[in-house]
Amino acid sequence: MESDEIKQLARKAMLMGIGLAVVTKEQAEAMAKQLLEKGQANEDDVKKFADEILAEAEKKHREVSAFVDKQVKEATARAEAFAKKLKTQYEGKLSAAEAKLKAKLKPKKASKKKKTAKKKKRR
Repeated sequence: MESDEIKQLARKAMLMGIGLAVVTKEQAEAMAKQLLEKGQANEDDVKKFADEILAEAEKKHREVSAFVDKQVKEATARAEAFAKKLKTQYEGKLSAAEAKLKAKLKPKKASKKKKTAKKKKRR
């Protein structure tokens, strides 16, 4: 997975966590309103209840964020290690190929006997 894809995944997870917190807040407010309307709780109880729900939602959000951060860091480290391994492997193969190519392109030196024979022919 590429770094940008990992960042997008982390961003989506964070937004999902924030969305859950918002939904939880809205649900808590709705439940508190119902309790007030039915006379089953007073305003102080409702406020305390809502604060507890919000605190729990924030706690869960921090836990999810920490988990996602950890997973992203681990995935990034694995991807970087794999990329480094591939790079090392291909650099070795490339060096070997370059050496072979240089050997093929390098002009071969003629032996002294051949040079002497060529000189005699010219004369």
